[in-house]
Amino acid sequence: MTGALDGTIAIDASGHVAGPYAGSLLGDLGCDVIKVELPGKGDPARGREGYGPVFRVLNRNKKSVTLNLREAEARDILRRMLETADILIESFRPATRKALGLDHEALRRRNPALIHCSVTAFGQDGPYESRPGFESVGQAVSGMLSLLTDPSDPRMGGFSITAHAAGVFAAYGILAALAARNRTGTGQFVDVSLLQASMGFVESHFAEFLNGGAAVTPKNFQRGRLFCVPAGDGRPLLVHLATHRQSWEALIRVIQRPDLLDDPRFASYEHRAAHHDDLMAILREVFGGAPRSAWLERLGKEDLSHAPIYAAEEVFEDPQVRHLGMPREIEHPERGTTRLIGSSVNLSDTPPRFVRPAPLVGENTDEVLQGLGYDGAAIRELRERGVI
Repeated sequence: MTGALDGTIAIDASGHVAGPYAGSLLGDLGCDVIKVELPGKGDPARGREGYGPVFRVLNRNKKSVTLNLREAEARDILRRMLETADILIESFRPATRKALGLDHEALRRRNPALIHCSVTAFGQDGPYESRPGFESVGQAVSGMLSLLTDPSDPRMGGFSITAHAAGVFAAYGILAALAARNRTGTGQFVDVSLLQASMGFVESHFAEFLNGGAAVTPKNFQRGRLFCVPAGDGRPLLVHLATHRQSWEALIRVIQRPDLLDDPRFASYEHRAAHHDDLMAILREVFGGAPRSAWLERLGKEDLSHAPIYAAEEVFEDPQVRHLGMPREIEHPERGTTRLIGSSVNLSDTPPRFVRPAPLVGENTDEVLQGLGYDGAAIRELRERGVI
């Protein structure tokens, strides 16, 4: 089977998570993605061993070229690569990108069809244009972090939301630009920031506040409907009730507390929301009386929306996760097997593929430069001078 993006070429000059994740998503769809790294150790995300697991999953289906962009000749090589590429992904701050001669208008003059995706912390201009930013900053400024932590004891969660969201939005913007190019024949600039991506992910939580209601907080989110409790064996689970009474009555049957049907505190969804803390105290006590597996069985028989709250190591034992074929594997001839989740979209005719493991540093430099017309002697000279 062919990939949806077979025949397209992307140059990935980005770092950290968002840009590389966008590149990996394009690579899954068949795009020929060439990662640009510094000579020597390559992308800092490789880690101390030079081939860490996070790097491997974010850079699957890519080739690697090393270019020292501090050197004018290396920047010229990159511009030559971009003359025949379809896509550029980079994560430079705007001033740095211009200093490197990678301003979109300049690149567009050499390749009008180029789609240039820039991933930044805060956008291309404005008061924060030159500020650095990472996952934590995107979550904080967007308001996302306030929904994930207790403001009296704030702390970051254990995984990346903002950067992966920005990567998805970057891939989304690039695909839209490719579709537009099919009509117009010209590329365009795709501007993605950690800030806007984060705000987009919490848009529904802003909706009430922006339209005259109260702002969502961790304490008032889904009160009366969402219950997360530990079972008797210490393993947690959640129950998500609908607002109608049938759902409440089903939960009553599960926990075998018919007396609660006549309790005025829980007579309606609005009452249960107002007395959420009282209901939680009851549920914590009841659910503590049996192991999680027993509660999951009872909840399933009542067709209530529920789920175990898995620790990371439990996820891959779940029968549905295993049915979906996760984790997947990809093999590097020197570095062995990488296990990964891969693409989260399934396509019937052009499915995502995992055909190329993450590359070693500069693994494909000679191949790419030969494609630009450099012979072996010229490549050796560039390497000796620290250009590649």
